[in-house]
Amino acid sequence: MFLSHSRPRPLFPAWLAFWLATAAAAGETAAPPPKPQAGVTTCADTLQALRDPDPKINEALQAYNFPADPFAWQMRQIGETEFCTVHHLTFPSPVHWPTAETNTVHGEYYLPRTIHGKAPAVVVLHILDERFILERVICSTFAAGGVPSLLMQLPYYGERRPEGTSLRQTFTADPGRILKAMEGAALDCRRAACWLQKRPEVDPRRIGLVGVSLGAVTGALVVAVDPRFSRNALILGGGDPAGILWHAPETAGVRARFVELGLDLADLRQLARGADPILFGKRVNPKQVLMMNALDDETIPRRYTDALWEAFGKPAIHWYPAGHYSMALFIPAILPIALDFVASAPADRERPQVK
Repeated sequence: MFLSHSRPRPLFPAWLAFWLATAAAAGETAAPPPKPQAGVTTCADTLQALRDPDPKINEALQAYNFPADPFAWQMRQIGETEFCTVHHLTFPSPVHWPTAETNTVHGEYYLPRTIHGKAPAVVVLHILDERFILERVICSTFAAGGVPSLLMQLPYYGERRPEGTSLRQTFTADPGRILKAMEGAALDCRRAACWLQKRPEVDPRRIGLVGVSLGAVTGALVVAVDPRFSRNALILGGGDPAGILWHAPETAGVRARFVELGLDLADLRQLARGADPILFGKRVNPKQVLMMNALDDETIPRRYTDALWEAFGKPAIHWYPAGHYSMALFIPAILPIALDFVASAPADRERPQVK
């Protein structure tokens, strides 16, 4: 692992104000918005069955296959900025969830006003917080750089959480639900990739992913499972989701509930095995991944990041002198690097299809 050659610059208030104002502007509408759009995405030609020559990996991989059936989607404009229009997107999850709200995937699609030819596109996965402030900053920044960006709400977050419940209630009532949500999110991302591949402004060979914290842990699983994600920036991520869940201060309530049920870390790791990106790590081309992590991360300690880095074949990694939350100070340094990495995705895939 290595530190960035140039020392990252900390965030200045003016930079923060600019980006927050850009994200906030996404919710502002001007004049009557255009009529909603709707359509059906066919994916028989884009959603390939996942296979792996290793029998153990192949067995675990089958949990992420689903029929390549057409699916309906709806989209309506909800805002605009100087650089893009913002649209609320919905489509059905390929997973049958126990709550009706969770069965519909909600997202925000940031469509650049100017695109030269067909552009790379990214799915953006969010942190534990449900306000999606940081993710809207990321999407606005990428769209300003000409990269269409889809902020996708994870299962049980935002509009996908049953009315009258909280995240704490959702995950402590059934602690295993947080692991099922990670697995289900990977299937949702696979369907989102199908939708992006059929967009007229998107180069279907250049789909990527940007994830932060929870989004980076989940995103690492997506990247390891589906070879279509060819340029991926994982910020504050790591492997061994069971270990992270057991360690992180933010998930203390879930951990306490596991203890009440008589489960320890070993039990949790067994339950989480199929959701651990480390299991699928050899499927990843390290050239297609950029990791960006904090040296003093109190939520995802270095051992979990090191484990993922090793499993993914030691991709490029930038280390920042920060903790998990003070990493926000380096957003102005991180986002241009991540954007350049995603935008540099070659038209031809570097990772061969696993037969």
